[in-house]
Formats: sequence, C-alpha cells, structure tokens
Amino acid sequence: MSTHELPRAQRTSLAYLSTIVSRLGLDGLTEIMSAEGLSRSQFTVVSALAEFGPLTQGELADRTNLNRGHLVGYLDQLAAREFLTRTADPQDRRRNIIELTEAGRAFTRRVTAAEAENEERTFAMLTLGQREQLRVLLRAVIDGDTPDAAAPRA
Repeated sequence: MSTHELPRAQRTSLAYLSTIVSRLGLDGLTEIMSAEGLSRSQFTVVSALAEFGPLTQGELADRTNLNRGHLVGYLDQLAAREFLTRTADPQDRRRNIIELTEAGRAFTRRVTAAEAENEERTFAMLTLGQREQLRVLLRAVIDGDTPDAAAPRA
C-alpha cells in the first residue's frame, strides 16, 4: 500500500500507520490459521505451550493475556484436534495442567514456519537491522519503556 494517496493526517499518524502495517501482517497470519482451521488466539495458546512447557490454565491465561472464559473454549477446540491434553495437577486436583501433544508440537512448528515466511514477505523491504530496530521500538511502546541505545535516535 502506498501512502502517497493518504491525507497528511493519516500519512504522518503513527497510530494509523501502525494499524495498516498490523493489518498487512495479520492478514497473512489469518490466512495461515484459516487454512489450519484455527484462530490466532488458538495459535497463541499452542505457541505459549511450545515455548513455556506445561502450564496450569491460570498460568496460561496470565502468560497469553487471554480472557480466562474464552481460554476454556480454545482449550476445548484444541483438545478436540488432539493438539493438547489436560490432566489434573497432582498437587492440586482442582487445577488442570495443559500440555501439547506431538500433534500440537507439529502444528506449532508448521504454523511458526509459515508465519516466519509471512513476516518475511510483509517486511521484505526492510533490512534485518531495520526489522530489529522496529521490534525494539514496538516492544518499547507495548511495554511502556524507553527504547535502549540500539534504537535509532530522531
């Protein structure tokens, strides 16, 4: 998308430009997830389990920032696809431990690779250094931190 047709207010708006870039990246990820028959939130669940290992439902909700009520539905759907198991926590039988199955790990690897290809297409015009600078700056905005010295100065 070219910005030369946009009014100045949108051309210079960080929020507006961020939204456009987000949509470009998420459109590709949404296509990948649709082909797999799952949502981005479900991908968040399996990615978290792949990275952090088995977690209780509460820990999973906290780490992913997903609504606890919605999380149960995501877990039900992922369990139906045999991507994860839920077992009672031996130390507290009221809690469930969520763990990826081999099918869940294979799914995560497949979608992670497709997402990396999507990111490469979306940000192909940026150098690797520029992509890392963008990551640092976006994380700083999300985390409310000041970017470190590696970030470019205006």
